[in-house]
Amino acid sequence: MGTLVALYQEPDWFKDGISDGMMWYGNGSDGFSYVTANGDPTSWLYFKRNGNDVTIKYVDPKEGQSVAEASTTTKHVTVSGLLRDYYTNQSQKDEVNGYANKLKPESDYNDN
Repeated sequence: MGTLVALYQEPDWFKDGISDGMMWYGNGSDGFSYVTANGDPTSWLYFKRNGNDVTIKYVDPKEGQSVAEASTTTKHVTVSGLLRDYYTNQSQKDEVNGYANKLKPESDYNDN
């Protein structure tokens, strides 16, 4: 699910992080999972699935704002929509599965 959410929300950031070997995933104590590059707050993408609904949260600085001043944005997408857009044909499935296999558990972050 994290790979699909990242491709939906920030595809270039996600693909760059995966290609650099610097993309991690984990589960927060608040029920949200996340994908992260372990940088400032803008490098964390939180998501939670509830049936067909996926809640996505991320820090979204507006023009002229610092990261510290930025608010968190929340949006909703559907699992079925993510699957339709990113996981329909075999080429898409191979791409998504390839990215997912390169994600590392955040618990391994200090090992790098």
